[in-house]
Amino acid sequence: MPNVAPVTGRCQCGTVRFKVTAPPDQLYHCHCSMCRRVHGTVFATYAIVPSEHIVIEQGEDNLATYETSPPVHRQFCKTCGCQLFIHDDTMPGKRYFMPGICDWPADMRTAPGALKHIFVGSKVPWLPIGDGLPQMDTV
Repeated sequence: MPNVAPVTGRCQCGTVRFKVTAPPDQLYHCHCSMCRRVHGTVFATYAIVPSEHIVIEQGEDNLATYETSPPVHRQFCKTCGCQLFIHDDTMPGKRYFMPGICDWPADMRTAPGALKHIFVGSKVPWLPIGDGLPQMDTV
């Protein structure tokens, strides 16, 4: 697999900046209604790495945490509202980040967990998925 790390990312206003020092274990598009609502879009894309590989370089004190559903805790920038990270208590030692807010041009489709669509049973009916990626009704 090509080395896609380290990569940097930031919230919209630039107050929170971070670095990811390892390639993602998993990468997927989630179509569940909660992710659609939190992101205000038709699906959300997530990457998962071991927690120690996300280094918050600036603005950690500007992160707010919201428990959307036990055991999921989402972290947002207090200033601009950008979602940056997720902690899931069922996945100790792992942390999600949003690849769409990263600054790198690397192709992450070679992540070991492979890119896939999850919770497609909840997707919006007017969005066809024709990219050939695996589609699952759960994770």
